[in-house]
Amino acid sequence: MTADCIIRPARPADLDAICSLVRRAVAHMNALGNPQWGADYPTKAHYQADLERGELFAAAGPEGQLLGVACINGTEAPEYAAVPWSYRGPVRSIHRLAVDPAVQRQGIASAFFAFAEAQARAAGCGAVHLDTYCRNDRMQALLVRLGYVRRGEVHLHDRPLPYPCYEKCL
Repeated sequence: MTADCIIRPARPADLDAICSLVRRAVAHMNALGNPQWGADYPTKAHYQADLERGELFAAAGPEGQLLGVACINGTEAPEYAAVPWSYRGPVRSIHRLAVDPAVQRQGIASAFFAFAEAQARAAGCGAVHLDTYCRNDRMQALLVRLGYVRRGEVHLHDRPLPYPCYEKCL
């Protein structure tokens, strides 16, 4: 399914709506048995910093309603250095992707990935790298459908279980 949305830079006026959306997404993830996020991560401060760096993007619906959010940049977690990536040059990374539970499975996340891939190509990057929690089965299935390949895993955010790392070479 293709999303009826546009991906645009997030605005300061979006921050409260972003935080509300993320709280709903966290509750939904937790209810599905995925404790990837909680009260400690991600926080308003994470999204505020992403916004200030110009790295925060919002998916907006036809009426301008906020449907999702993601940080897209060229910064990788230090833990990524140990991952056996196929591509080691400049990349784009996706962080803190959240879609409102009311519109999940309608192509919003796929739209973010297409946007990140286009942004990577335009910047001369050879791949997109990201991680997700090992219990986030829905995201892992989406990544495989979109042509991403699992390259390894890392441990993040003091969580006991690993974060599989995925790559799509462009």
